[in-house]
Amino acid sequence: MRKKINRRFMGIAISAIIVITFIMTAVFYVQLKKQIFSDLEIVANLLIDEENYESPVRNLRITLIDTDGTVLFDSVADAVTMENHLNRPEVKEAMQHGCGKGIRRSDTLSESVFYYATRLENGQVLRVGKETNNVFSVLVPVFTIIIGVVILLSAICLVISHYLTTDILRPIGEMAGDMDHISEIDIYPELVPFAQKIRSQHEEILSSANIRQEFAANVTHELKTPLAAISGYAELMEAGLVNEKDIKHFSGEIRKSAARLLTLINDIIKLSQLDSGNEKEVLEVVNLAEIAEESVEMLSLGASKNQVEVTYEGVKNADIKIGKELAQELVYNLIENAIRYNKQGGKVFVRVRKEDCGVTFEVEDTGIGIPLEHQSRIFERFYRVDKSRSKALGGTGLGLAIVKHICTLTDGKLTLDSEIDRGTKIMITWENEAG
Repeated sequence: MRKKINRRFMGIAISAIIVITFIMTAVFYVQLKKQIFSDLEIVANLLIDEENYESPVRNLRITLIDTDGTVLFDSVADAVTMENHLNRPEVKEAMQHGCGKGIRRSDTLSESVFYYATRLENGQVLRVGKETNNVFSVLVPVFTIIIGVVILLSAICLVISHYLTTDILRPIGEMAGDMDHISEIDIYPELVPFAQKIRSQHEEILSSANIRQEFAANVTHELKTPLAAISGYAELMEAGLVNEKDIKHFSGEIRKSAARLLTLINDIIKLSQLDSGNEKEVLEVVNLAEIAEESVEMLSLGASKNQVEVTYEGVKNADIKIGKELAQELVYNLIENAIRYNKQGGKVFVRVRKEDCGVTFEVEDTGIGIPLEHQSRIFERFYRVDKSRSKALGGTGLGLAIVKHICTLTDGKLTLDSEIDRGTKIMITWENEAG
């Protein structure tokens, strides 16, 4: 990148120097040509005034041409041998307009000549010429200076472009070398949004890496518990250390640990699917009210065993773009949580409403509530307010994390309202109502 920018600077600088050199050379030549013609005009007028056509100046050619184009006098060549000059451009122009100018290669002298011709009172034409080896030979004396200036400017541009490139890239290099202190680096205003984006992505990557590392550690820990229980009970039974009376109990504990292990694995798989974001591509419109009613009916039996009453309140039809599987996962997790952390004789109210802003799904319970200091973290993976109680009740610590993921995936606005010993209300609103 440094070399490329340096080359661009040098290319621009040298191109500019070359263009300016050509322009200045052209301007100089035009001005010089005007000056030569002006000098020739002055010389011609002096010769007319003195009525002496002998050339007093070296490299100055004087020619007198008759009205019919016959050369009467030439200060350089033999007039008798010279061809008719009636068709010479400067002579023709002088006869018609009083004076004429021209630059061309002289057939007589085999050189380039600046010509100025003026018509005399008797109709004859006096022509004065300045001889040169070629048209551009007048510029030869200044070419050395021009080339020297071009080389000097190119060298200066090379040094300046090097320092400019270094100065331009310096903030970018500092920014790349210290991503954690981008805000403290003096960068260009145009790079501020870019730097902020880079820093944000850098922080997200670090945060994601930390979350994944913590998640992996938590998964390992959570899987070890039921596996250790299954392994321990199985070893005791295999060694014959369990009497007939306790076999049923041990078998039940193994079944519970296996069920917990299966539930945990399913939740981990679901979270991995949600993390990939692929499910967003296949979201479909479903009737959330119908899914909520079905979940209430399905979970009511288990809730009644814990003396918890679950009721549905709301509309019969509320379509949103979420997909049936995700809708079932979200509704089931929230209702199951409300039942699990409720009190004996408690109630769970499941509501689906259609409002102007969209569709709202709400689960409210009269359970144990969530302390204020834990409410901001309750949707984190494996986060539990009371770990011992949660495990005793069969929770994996991933249910609310799955709910939050689904809300993020489907643009649902999630709010939590909870108070100790009075209950919890979780509300989700989708503004993108379908149907």
